[in-house]
Amino acid sequence: MSPNNGFRMFDADRSKALEALGRFVQGREKHYVCFCEANLLAHTTRNEQVLNALRRASLVMADGVGAKAYARLRGQSAVDRYPGPTFILDACEIGVEKGWRHFFYGGAPGVPERLARNLKQRFPGMQVAGTFSPPFTAVSDTVQRDIIGMIEATKPDLLWVGLGGPKQELWMAEHLGKIDVPVMLGVGAAFDFHSGKRPWAPPFIRKIGMEWAYRMLTGGKATFRRNLWCVSVVARLLLATWIRRYVFRQFPAKTKELLKGMEGKGTLGGPATGEMRGRLASDGVKP
Repeated sequence: MSPNNGFRMFDADRSKALEALGRFVQGREKHYVCFCEANLLAHTTRNEQVLNALRRASLVMADGVGAKAYARLRGQSAVDRYPGPTFILDACEIGVEKGWRHFFYGGAPGVPERLARNLKQRFPGMQVAGTFSPPFTAVSDTVQRDIIGMIEATKPDLLWVGLGGPKQELWMAEHLGKIDVPVMLGVGAAFDFHSGKRPWAPPFIRKIGMEWAYRMLTGGKATFRRNLWCVSVVARLLLATWIRRYVFRQFPAKTKELLKGMEGKGTLGGPATGEMRGRLASDGVKP
C-alpha cells in the first residue's frame, strides 16, 4: 500500500511536476491532478469516495502545511508544498510557449471569465479555449452531456476545475475517461484569488505556510467554520499518525498489551479494534 492511506503525494521538485504535466498533455491520455489541503485531507477521513478520488489521481500535490506534514509522517520525507493557486500561474506561463489551450470550469457567474481575462493580461499569448460557470444545483444527465460536449468542442489541453473541495475531486474522478481532455486540475480557490473575487494571502504569509489562517480570518463565517472543523480533524490525524509511527513502532509489545486490555474491558468494539489493527499494520506494526 502507498503512503497516506493508499495515495501518494508528489515528492519531487516543482519543475518535475510541470514536466509531468507536459507529458500528460503530449500523451493525450486522460489524467487529473489534485491539490490536497486541510479541507480535502479531513474529508478523506470521513468519506471513502473522496479517498478513492485521490487514489485515482495521476498527481496529488501537497497544497497546505497539514498535507505536507501528514505525507512526511507517513514516510514521504521529500514532499513539499505546491499550492494550486501557484501551480496554475506556472502552468499558464509555460503553456504560452507550448501553445496549451486552457478551459476554466467553475466559480460563480462571471468568475471564470474574469479569471481568464486576468491570466491573459498577465501572460500575453496565453490561449483560452473557453469558460463556463456551472449551476450550483444538480443537473440532468442530458444537460451534463451538453456541458461536456461544449467543453470538448473547444479542444482544450487543460481543464481547470474550480468547484471547491471535495466536490471538484469527486467530479474529476467521475468524469475521468468520459470527457476528451488530456488533463483536469482541481484548483478551487485559485478561481476566486486570480479573478479578484477574494484576496490571496500576502507572499510572506504564504511562504511561512499560514495561508489557511489568513483565509480563515478573511473568508467570512462559512469559511471560518469550515476551516475550524478541518483544522481540528487534521490536527487529530497528525497526532494519531505521529503516535502510530513513533510510539507504537517503538513499543509493539506494549501496543499489543494495550489493545488486548481495551478489548477485554470493552473499551473498543470489534470493528474499532480491527480498524486500529489495520492502521497499525499499514505502518509496519503487528500488534
